[in-house]
Amino acid sequence: MKNALIAALLLAGMIGYSQKSPEPGRQREKVEMSAEQRNDLRLKRMTLKLDLDNSQQKEMAKIISEQEKNRSEARAKMKERRETKVKPTADELYAMQSKKLDREIEMRSKMKKLLNEKQFEKWESMKHDRKDRRHKGFRGHENKSRRSHGQNRK
Repeated sequence: MKNALIAALLLAGMIGYSQKSPEPGRQREKVEMSAEQRNDLRLKRMTLKLDLDNSQQKEMAKIISEQEKNRSEARAKMKERRETKVKPTADELYAMQSKKLDREIEMRSKMKKLLNEKQFEKWESMKHDRKDRRHKGFRGHENKSRRSHGQNRK
């Protein structure tokens, strides 16, 4: 009887603990903005962070629009692949990654022409921070422990 009571309490505690309560501010309804709205907000953020002038803003708007078009095409292809459950071949993966890197190289070149030296350095820093945040969020604690172990080995 006593063991059954202890087991029931443990089970109830584990069930209660395993069900996460929503974090305040994290559980918003997902509302999809239009591509134009996303582009406009992105341009405004970049203008604030990089202190873009009017001519730079006009050029940046074109670049952002082009990037959004490329992203939406890539998302549509990935969604189609997920739905059909078709995995890409090694050659297709290579082609996709090569195309992505070509776009990154092209983007860097455009930004170097558009921005002054100080703005370009800031943009590079922002880009690396974004990648770090995305990588950290994706891998979580596991990545931190790997990094710290790797540093200890040197």
